[in-house]
Amino acid sequence: MSVPHLGGDPNANLYAQLKRDVLDRVPQITAVEYVPDDIEAKQLRATFDPARLDPPTGPDSPELTVKWYRQEPHDWFRINYTDPNTGFHAGWHQDEDHPDLGRTHFQYSVAETEDRWGITFEHETPSLILWEIVEELLEDVRPTYQYANEEP
Repeated sequence: MSVPHLGGDPNANLYAQLKRDVLDRVPQITAVEYVPDDIEAKQLRATFDPARLDPPTGPDSPELTVKWYRQEPHDWFRINYTDPNTGFHAGWHQDEDHPDLGRTHFQYSVAETEDRWGITFEHETPSLILWEIVEELLEDVRPTYQYANEEP
């Protein structure tokens, strides 16, 4: 169950910035779209080319969804990666779902394993936070957690 965000409508200008400054620049991402469309943008959805990921996955394309609400004193966001080929899910959330973990937490699940813990970011601006998340996803999270239970 998800706790609703505290803010108002998503900031369409922020989504355009996140798309332009981050997601459109990631070589593993082949498409970025506004959901449901660019007029009523409630989130961004980025589609990965499964062959460009290391290690590769496939045949279906993994996705990263971004929901972000600007508000005071702290933004509310949920950034989720899902790989339909393996059932792997990873999420970076700044919400009220797990107050025991602090303002922001990371969580993942795959097969019979799941875990979550509190995190902090090096940066405070949305674009730089999203860069941190995408880098962590590609360099650490996928290799460490997505394939942790597989036999070599």
